[in-house]
Amino acid sequence: MEAMRKTVLAGVCLKDKNNEFESAMNECEALCEACGMQVTARITQKSDSADTRTAFRKGKLDELHETVHATDSDLVVFLNPLSVQSAQRIAELCECEVIDRTALILDIFSHRARSRQAKLQTEMARLQYDLPKALAMADDHERSRGGSVTNRGAGEMRSAVISKKYQARIQDLKKELEKIGKQRSQDERRRAKTMLSRVALVGYTNAGKSSLMNALMTQSGAKGTHVDAEDLLFKTLDTSVRTIEKDRKKFLLYDTVGFVSNLPHMLVEAFRSTLDAARDADLLIEVIDGSDENAPEKTRITEKTLKEIGAGDIPVLRVYSKCDLMENRSEKEGQAVSCVTGEGLNALLDEIMKRLYPNETEMICCLPYDKMAMLETYKQMLQIEILSNEEDGMKIEIRGPRRYTQAFDEYRIIEGEI
Repeated sequence: MEAMRKTVLAGVCLKDKNNEFESAMNECEALCEACGMQVTARITQKSDSADTRTAFRKGKLDELHETVHATDSDLVVFLNPLSVQSAQRIAELCECEVIDRTALILDIFSHRARSRQAKLQTEMARLQYDLPKALAMADDHERSRGGSVTNRGAGEMRSAVISKKYQARIQDLKKELEKIGKQRSQDERRRAKTMLSRVALVGYTNAGKSSLMNALMTQSGAKGTHVDAEDLLFKTLDTSVRTIEKDRKKFLLYDTVGFVSNLPHMLVEAFRSTLDAARDADLLIEVIDGSDENAPEKTRITEKTLKEIGAGDIPVLRVYSKCDLMENRSEKEGQAVSCVTGEGLNALLDEIMKRLYPNETEMICCLPYDKMAMLETYKQMLQIEILSNEEDGMKIEIRGPRRYTQAFDEYRIIEGEI
């Protein structure tokens, strides 16, 4: 088993972020652990602003240096964003590698990516993040040779070559992703032909979305393999979809990438196509870890992110997972479930069906024999029972949402609300 990398977690608590700072540091430590790191110490400083050169002020920087050596750590992770130059200065002073939270999240995505699409998206985000660093190194190289980066000399040419190389690769990745996107669009068009409603699981990373998908599959007897679900941040980067059925009604259930506070913008852009499942859903299941004391803040971040990706107006059903570990359950507004004990799963399925199929009708009609293809088209959305074969067509009883039964109106014999 690979040894965990010893890491010192550092952060500047800005005056206007005082209430959020401790939660942000805890989350950053969890991100470190998700990337196979052991946080040996935390070093923090309260300030009106981070030092533009080294984030920490001189005294705190010396303390960071001492802590790195005392704990035998070889990495410092900063909660605050660092410029390329700042990271280099801190690394020189502390004699170890220094990265910020954005780089940490990119590392996690690089390790977690499994599908071709996720790998390409993550590589593109990494290139966009690394380009300024590569250009800075080119500038340093020119200075070490005695040149000036303001001159039209070799240094500028070196930077231009690096920039061109990075941009060319980014464009290649975009083209590959477009091809994958077209294939995904074809898959989605095939699913659209089934006319099944779409439900997307959304929420903060590690809230229990994948576990809930597996539990709903088991509860409903759905076919298909279970998705990976471990107690790790950003375990799921790829969108998974399964068909869920209850009482002869079906819907498509999508599992999506988890959200996190201040998700690096290049990752939001890179994974925008993966988040289509949330934007195109008929219903969003917002999964909230009911045992998490920071759940209100994470819920706020989730709902803010949904607005940012264009899914803010889609109906939302809140679901509190891990209800077997919850306190004050009566204070929560939403469905409470436990994927461990199975509590609340059946009630959740009933609520989903109620939301997806609010107005059902039933009718008896005589469908002409040359219209039999309609039965194949609507068999997944409607409950259809064949009553008899008549001279001019097949007598059938149809039950289901009005938006689907209306296709049979012209062949109706008897209709009644249920």
